[in-house]
Amino acid sequence: MDPVRQQAIVIGGVNYSDSSRVVWMLTPDYGRQSFLVKGARRQKSKYLGSLETFNLVRVSYRRRERSSLYTLGEVDVENHFGGIRRSLDAFWAASQATELIKLISHEEQEGAALFELLSGFLSLTDRKSGDRAFLASLLAAFRWRLTSLIGLEPQLVECVRCEKKLTRAEKYRFLLIRGGVCCAECGGSPEPADLAEEHAGLVSYEALRFIYRSIRRFPADPEDLPQLSGSLLGEIEELARRYLAYHLDEKPREGKILPRTAPTGSLNWKPGNDN
Repeated sequence: MDPVRQQAIVIGGVNYSDSSRVVWMLTPDYGRQSFLVKGARRQKSKYLGSLETFNLVRVSYRRRERSSLYTLGEVDVENHFGGIRRSLDAFWAASQATELIKLISHEEQEGAALFELLSGFLSLTDRKSGDRAFLASLLAAFRWRLTSLIGLEPQLVECVRCEKKLTRAEKYRFLLIRGGVCCAECGGSPEPADLAEEHAGLVSYEALRFIYRSIRRFPADPEDLPQLSGSLLGEIEELARRYLAYHLDEKPREGKILPRTAPTGSLNWKPGNDN
């Protein structure tokens, strides 16, 4: 079989022997891939510095039908993202995003959308590595955009119970089980499975607007991303943590949440407007 040559993002790895290492990469064509890198741990390895987490690389290897662990050939680093490595805040944010990608990505599945999302996130994090407030908002937007790519996009425009379009309110009731927001009328007639404390919560109009914008178009330009107050960021973080933990049935290994081409449309979310 002819060798495959493609872009990849290094998302982690584990030592395999005294001299070798297994490295995980996210690729656009085959999703997460595992590579056996012989000699990677040697002091004079040709891979020295090439396989650090977050690196955007171009790799060559031969695929085999009966194995999901491939032997890595050549590696060329296209972007080392030095800004991320010089900033603790940027490094932490990139680590959170990468851990989440490791949790939800699968081997041998087309991964172009996840690859584009992560590479765009790393590029913005690298460019704005010194702006802590921006990084916090960016990571929150990343998490919510991710929900759309993995089939967990919440319903934010119509009530998840009666399907009527929402009207403007200060607070909405977000139902984790149903994956979205209910209107005031439905929220006032609770069903225990829906509205139990562990399955629901109140969320503000401003938080839902940010979530909607993030899902519709992950920011391609820093100017597209609104800066969040501490309380609003905390609200968005907590909802993202609970929503993903509930639907993925596993809590990502991370602390606080600093989620192919995104769909286009209006970013001015309001109840009754789903454009």
